[in-house]
Amino acid sequence: MTVIDTTTTQVVKPTPIKEFIELNHQIEHGMQTYPGMSHVDVYEHLPRFENNALIDGLNIFGISGTYIDSPFHEDPNGHKICDYPLEKLVNLPVVVVNKPDNRIFFDIEDFSGLDIKGCAVLLNSKHSQYFNTEAYGENCPYLSNQAAEYLVAQGAALVGIDSPLVDNINNPGAAIPVHNILLSNGVVICEDMTNISAVEGKNAYLSAVPPRVPMASFPARVFAAVY
Repeated sequence: MTVIDTTTTQVVKPTPIKEFIELNHQIEHGMQTYPGMSHVDVYEHLPRFENNALIDGLNIFGISGTYIDSPFHEDPNGHKICDYPLEKLVNLPVVVVNKPDNRIFFDIEDFSGLDIKGCAVLLNSKHSQYFNTEAYGENCPYLSNQAAEYLVAQGAALVGIDSPLVDNINNPGAAIPVHNILLSNGVVICEDMTNISAVEGKNAYLSAVPPRVPMASFPARVFAAVY
């Protein structure tokens, strides 16, 4: 894209992108995301036509692979994926936060001193190494309620995590308080991310854009552009 400085009539060249970093799991036939629930069916609707063209299809849960949640996920009257404006999903400055080894969750102290207003805050627990295995559903890292409230107060735009949920799924029960805190305050949630370590310490900007579907959750091509 070319930018023209109207005060000087000079063409201002944009800062070149050094690299793109994938932060999503590739969608594959038969893959499982949420332990014991998700499924993906990639199929050919018809044999190839005489001109070699193919029409294929995808039968998938909205919570398959790496996906984002909308307020409709936890609120029957909330906005859906198709209602997100692009400015909430594109070109968000990245802040990476690493989980301490001495606990399973992220807490307020982990964000101390960080400027996160308008940022995509990525919670790096390294749990994605177990993705699509039984171990992925065990001892899952999550975000504490108090930390979620802090992120809202500090103006985070998106919160992403490399485990099944931002909420604690290690305890029985259907409550998802962290989802409620974040989504009801306009913070986008991205779950089942991967490769977060690759953007740590870099001048990175995240995009997480799914199709415009009237759903609660949907997979997205989540990536970072590094400048």
